[in-house]
Amino acid sequence: MVNFLIFIEKFPKYSKRDIDVGKTPIYVYNLCSIIRESFCLSYSIRKNNNLYLYFESVQLLIKFVGKKLRFLGSDERSQALLLKRALDKINGDKKVKTQEWEKSTPGIFVKRLPNSNSILENIDNILRNKIVYIAEFENKDLYSDVTSLNDSDDMSEYCYILPYPQNSQSSLRFLQVIKENYSLKYINLSNIKGIENKILIINFRIDQSTDVNKEIEK
Repeated sequence: MVNFLIFIEKFPKYSKRDIDVGKTPIYVYNLCSIIRESFCLSYSIRKNNNLYLYFESVQLLIKFVGKKLRFLGSDERSQALLLKRALDKINGDKKVKTQEWEKSTPGIFVKRLPNSNSILENIDNILRNKIVYIAEFENKDLYSDVTSLNDSDDMSEYCYILPYPQNSQSSLRFLQVIKENYSLKYINLSNIKGIENKILIINFRIDQSTDVNKEIEK
């Protein structure tokens, strides 16, 4: 099971009309690209992937479960509308106030968290020694034991944490919290621009590894 956790500082605000007239904000467009690269193949969905979007400013966690996802198309409009529905579920006029998972649409769930300290407790099948922080090294003193993507063993078992934007004060505070409770690996993907492209290359490497293992089994 592959888990992607995107730690997001800003909460996106947009309307269905913005989408319908082709004025999707670039911030939302980037989030749609992240969703697309996490799940969309040519004619199917990556069933073994889960995606978590945590919005720090409103303490909101959205979970996309690959095995249960429905209605997610490869087009931006589909992704933006599903994301908006999930956002409205917990932050709209009839917002959910409980701290339990609430279903938005099939495969998409929302939850209010008391603070960012409890994020990883809500990640399915997370292993304490299988957490990777995808870093961009503006401050190299913050990171130790930096490894290469190629050196990771069984990449499909990891939870990959990607801050958006990189190196914000809130994401660095979150990093300090998880360092105290979990064994972290750090991978530098500074040469790959955009979180969606980082996810693309991780999925590509996992696919390669899976294909190699299948050949060995033959």
